[in-house]
Amino acid sequence: MGEDNPDALIGATVADKYRIEALLGRGGMGSVYRATHTGIGKRVALKFLDVAVARDRDSVLRFQREAEAASAVESAHIVHIFDSGQAPSGAPFLVMELLTGEDLRSLLVRQGKLPLDQALHVASQVLRGLARAHAAGIVHRDLKPDNVFLCRHDDDPMFVKLVDFGISKVAKRDDENALTRRGTVLGTASYMSPEQAQAFADIDGRTDLFSLGAILFEMLAGRPPHTGPAYEPILIDICTKDAPDIRRFAPDVPEAVAQVIAKALARDRDARYPSASDLHDALALAAPDLLPHSGGPSGPRPVLSTLPERDSRSDAAEVQRTAEGTAVRPAAPARAQTLRTAVLIVTVALGAFAVTVLLLRRPAADPVRPAASDSRPAAPVSTATLEPVATQPSPSASATDVPEPPASSSAAPRPKLTGTRAAPPPSATAPVPTQKPATGVASGLQLETSGP
Repeated sequence: MGEDNPDALIGATVADKYRIEALLGRGGMGSVYRATHTGIGKRVALKFLDVAVARDRDSVLRFQREAEAASAVESAHIVHIFDSGQAPSGAPFLVMELLTGEDLRSLLVRQGKLPLDQALHVASQVLRGLARAHAAGIVHRDLKPDNVFLCRHDDDPMFVKLVDFGISKVAKRDDENALTRRGTVLGTASYMSPEQAQAFADIDGRTDLFSLGAILFEMLAGRPPHTGPAYEPILIDICTKDAPDIRRFAPDVPEAVAQVIAKALARDRDARYPSASDLHDALALAAPDLLPHSGGPSGPRPVLSTLPERDSRSDAAEVQRTAEGTAVRPAAPARAQTLRTAVLIVTVALGAFAVTVLLLRRPAADPVRPAASDSRPAAPVSTATLEPVATQPSPSASATDVPEPPASSSAAPRPKLTGTRAAPPPSATAPVPTQKPATGVASGLQLETSGP
């Protein structure tokens, strides 16, 4: 490709399949053309690196990094790269999806600032793209309005595509530090995070969140949070001064949105949102009428903070163990406890009523008389009050097990009665009736419950 004449490639066919039709734009490192795949008729964009720039190893690494990073991420909000190759002149090129529209920088130059709903709409889509990139181990590191492309997609005239991953950080690469090993600060001053401005080696996704906070600030205020006459003073301000309150420049911005932006622009990265999804959710909560609750790497999802709060009692195990190893359920709610108490009271009342009926219907027992042959005086008469004997409940009994009444009065064991009788003398031969343990309704009086 002729570096002094970018129009020289128009009409040529590259790699035997891409016919170049028009020059779309030219930048500091190369040019972008509209082309058509001659085999399938698909229209694409070809991005060429200038021959002179291609002699610089770092520039070639950045060019390759863009292809690698963009191809590693599956997101509708990141430009797709289909192919790569090399022109006869030796200039490398990338084959990308053809976008029609303008970048955010051009829109801001034309309008100055955006309404809140449009600014949040753009920020939401940027965060979706970032969430996908970060999940794939890609950090953009050069997020700015120039790299946020707005195109028409279906019925959305402001559909976001993130472009230019040339200085992105790709996880687990042997040459990861090739672009920064000399301490070079890469990026655009007004949108750099403090750690990026200081060329930290452990840059992560939170640097992109700072950049997005600066972009959102500019969309609403008409200027970035940090400005200055030159590159270096801006970086010094970013590292030493907190971003101003956006309401100084845009008083109509809701306080909740202003707080989210301030947190995204925190100098300490640990004080920022930990992920793109978290920042998206915070914006959705701050402006629920303007921003749909759909963020994060997996597309639409409910906002985390709006999910029902988990009851603190559910943090305990569903089944607890006592000291004896017996499984018991956790305490029931107050309503269930009240119901159990009512059932227990009714059970006791029914049992008492049944016992009373049995006592009234049973004829009095004949007193035991001494034997006729016994000449010794009778023993003194004693008075005793005898209670029915209840059997011990089985381990499986519960408060809600209401005992069945006996089938007939003759089948029920005879309870001991309250009355007076003469005690037999020691020599009496008449057998004394043996009292059997009471069962049936009476046994329900001593039921124990395993719950409250």
